[in-house]
Amino acid sequence: MSSHSNQSDILPSLPTRAPAVHMTWADIAFAHWRVPVEAMRRLVPAELEVDTHDGDAWVGLIPFKMQDCSFRGVPPLPGLRNFLECNVRTYVRHRGIPGVWFFSLDAESRIGVIGGRVMWGLNYRLARFQRSMEGETIRYGLDRNKGDGSGRLDWTPGKALPAHREGSLEHFLVERYHLYSLRRGRLIRGRVDHPPWDLQQATVEALDPGLVRAAGIEVRGEPVVHCSRGVRVRGFSPVPADRTGD
Repeated sequence: MSSHSNQSDILPSLPTRAPAVHMTWADIAFAHWRVPVEAMRRLVPAELEVDTHDGDAWVGLIPFKMQDCSFRGVPPLPGLRNFLECNVRTYVRHRGIPGVWFFSLDAESRIGVIGGRVMWGLNYRLARFQRSMEGETIRYGLDRNKGDGSGRLDWTPGKALPAHREGSLEHFLVERYHLYSLRRGRLIRGRVDHPPWDLQQATVEALDPGLVRAAGIEVRGEPVVHCSRGVRVRGFSPVPADRTGD
């Protein structure tokens, strides 16, 4: 276990190879709950440390739009340029490098689900989404095709928040530039690059954390919620997690 507030981030330099994907994460919300470290430890691979803030682990429910996606070596395909996605994730470290561990990544793109599973070793799930706008409020729900999970988060964006500093809860939750996964039983690490998040306050209008429960995590109380219009992202193909450098 490690405490973000007492440990500086170790960030390898950006890869020199070409990005595997360019994409925009748009109209995104971050709903987070505190989780006891012991409960999270049972769910995260032993090779990873559970990263903490103020002594607790955190789990996030994060709906957004994948927008203007282009994948290196892949021709434009229907349903792959723009699609809806929703992630359940927690925060980890490996050899001092902070990152994200995904419990699930639900998406409406069948090709995206297959690619994420094969190339990145991620637990992508195919789902049916319902998204609409009512004034400023974004209504966002989904049901998995397999019927073993559903969720909802409706939110209204509020005023812009000041830039977050390292050590703050906001920085801990959103400024994550590595992801970890298991591919064929081996721990790998992927890298993303994007500008710092411009966060806004958000008011929750409706919430069903069913996808968090489906990951084996019980959450109680009101979450900490932020939102953003989005960022443009470059994603680099994963490498073995124990590789030095990128």
